[in-house]
This record gives sequence, structure tokens and C-alpha cells, in this order.
Amino acid sequence: MTGSTAVHRALECLDEEQEAVAERGAAFETFARRVRDIPTESPSAGWTRQATAATPTAMATAIQSQQPAPSARGTRCVTAREAFAEIVRPHSIADREADEPLIETMAAELSEDIAVALASETGWTPVLKAAVCEEIETRQREVEMVQEILRNEREAVEDAIEEIGKILAWLQTTADESLLQCNFETLRGKHERLAIYRDRLETLTTDRQAQFTHSTNRYGPGGTRYRTLVESVYSDCSVRYPLLSSATRLYGICGDCQRTVRTHLSRRV
Repeated sequence: MTGSTAVHRALECLDEEQEAVAERGAAFETFARRVRDIPTESPSAGWTRQATAATPTAMATAIQSQQPAPSARGTRCVTAREAFAEIVRPHSIADREADEPLIETMAAELSEDIAVALASETGWTPVLKAAVCEEIETRQREVEMVQEILRNEREAVEDAIEEIGKILAWLQTTADESLLQCNFETLRGKHERLAIYRDRLETLTTDRQAQFTHSTNRYGPGGTRYRTLVESVYSDCSVRYPLLSSATRLYGICGDCQRTVRTHLSRRV
């Protein structure tokens, strides 16, 4: 059955995603240590968290035209920025087809205010350092949340594989049997078993579809639908929803077998 291939491929996709998320978490942990090791400068630079009047890209362009070289006061911002580029950025843009400016990546991961502050090299003040550490902690909590979601998803897929495997195993043991040689009771037993299997598969697909409506809270309050996460994890699979695809295909096969058995039962009456 080709559908079973899809659900087994889902486990491979989960392995890849879990590895990528673990590497992202390790990157933020390393980045956090680097940031904590950078001593702060005098707070006279006066950086405060506030809304920026332009996009990070526009601000970076203006900053680059005004500051050809970093000031002595801003070198620690350079250190933080370079640490981010070395440690975090590769994991942040890994799934992007096109490269993006460093300041845009920092804005996405650390906030626009922090990105502009680091790019403008206005001073590595205690306030700026604390803000960076706070954003890192937020990203680390998100990593932990995603890891938990992926563990739950793996459990759901493994349970589905076990259920599908049992049904396939029974179908394979009966594949070479001749229904013409089965008596009425044997045929009725097959018909009832197939009905039970179809009920289990229907429950599996119903529960799965209900799961898609849940919110993961992956990106803060409100979160994102579980369906969105699944589509992202299984984007490299041959089917968008491998678990549903396998269960639906097997449900149809059981239905075909049940109709065949029913035809033979009617001839015994």
C-alpha cells in the first residue's frame, strides 16, 4: 500500500525537524553565553526600547552612509552583532531560498529596535544587553514549546503507524485466501473485522482533523494552527498530510474488501 510509505516518511521528516529545532536551541544557548560575556559600557549612550520610525533595512542603509567605521564605544555592539551572525543567523535563514540582510534577520529574531541599536553601534549599555538577553530567553522558550509539539506529533504518528500496521498485517495474511472456499461464518467474521477496522480508521482521521484546528501558541499569544505546523514539517513529503493520506487509502481498501466479502455472503444466503 503506497499510503503506508507516506506515513513512514513522516517520521523521517519529524527526525529532520527535531534535529533542526535542537540545533536552533543550541545556537541560542551559545549566543546567550556570548552576550553575557560582553561587558556593558556606560549607560550614557541612552539606548531605550522604543518604536523605530523606519524599517531595519532603511535604518541600516542610513547608518552605513553616516558611519563608515564603528566608534570605540560601539565596538561591543559589533561583537554582539558578529556573534549573532556567526551563531544564530545560519539557523534562522536555513529554510529561506534567498539570502536576507543581517539586520532583517536580527529584527526577526531580536526585534526591530534591537536590530537597529546593534547596527547603529550607539553603545552596548546595560539596558540594551538586558533587552537582547530577554529576547534570547523568548526564543529559547519558543524552541522548548516547538520541541514539545514535535514530541506529541511523533507520538501521534507512531500510534497511527502501529494501528495501520496491524490492519495491513491482517489484510496480507488473508490476501491469498479464496473467499469461495470460506463458509458463511468465516465470511461474516471477515466482514465484521473489516467494519471494525474501518471504524478505527475513521476515528483516527476524525481525531487528526480535529487536531488541525488546535493552536500551538508557537509564535506567542494566539499562536498558529496545528495544521500550519504539520504542513511545514511535511513540506518535503510526497503528500501534504501523510497520516491522513495513509489512513484514508487504507479505509478505502478495507471498504473494497468488505464489499467483496458482502457479495460472497449474499450468495451463501
